[in-house]
Amino acid sequence: MTVKPKSSIDLLLEYKDDPYKFVLAAFPWGKPNTFLEHETGPDAWQIAVLEDIRLAIESREHGKEAAAIQLAVASGHGIGKTALTAWIILWFITTRPNPQIKVTAGTMGQLTNTTWRELAKWHKESLQFEYFEHTATKFYLKEQPDTWFAMAVPWSEHNSDAFAGTHEKYVLYLFDEASTIADIIWEVSEGAMTTEQCLWIAFGNPVRNTGRFKACFTKFKN
Repeated sequence: MTVKPKSSIDLLLEYKDDPYKFVLAAFPWGKPNTFLEHETGPDAWQIAVLEDIRLAIESREHGKEAAAIQLAVASGHGIGKTALTAWIILWFITTRPNPQIKVTAGTMGQLTNTTWRELAKWHKESLQFEYFEHTATKFYLKEQPDTWFAMAVPWSEHNSDAFAGTHEKYVLYLFDEASTIADIIWEVSEGAMTTEQCLWIAFGNPVRNTGRFKACFTKFKN
């Protein structure tokens, strides 16, 4: 009997609940003539965040935690935060059917020139490259572009409804440089927290003494 070899997507689906192992499998760590030629894997702090996500999923599956997972990460500049955001987006969109993924950042420039650009960079080197398409504002599965995608969404206090909840089962909200995102965006986004499989992650340099990102480490810390 001939056993059909697994596709790259099938291999990555094995790590649906383990983003760290997904990252190790999805990218060509140590491969010559790639930008990862001299890299063996994520840094220790990146591994810690990915493991926190895995443990939160595990707790949710065993009924120990609420359905939605919310995680805030305080980080400085130049330590690999944006790479980590790209990995999480690629992990989520690859391993969940028909996900709704909304990505924003503190400024339009940060969103388009840093966060979204980093996603394109890692997508190009990823094992699932042939299955997905990347544009200036949308990242989607080629076979299902209308229902299986991530969107780069600039935030505006006058258009906070763009961050309202969705009825999809699998939802990811990712805030980059979250300390400068207006509180109203956070408040509207909370509507998605009733979704069974929601994951909300905020990254940022805690440069402000007020606001919702700061409150993640005080009032809302658990």
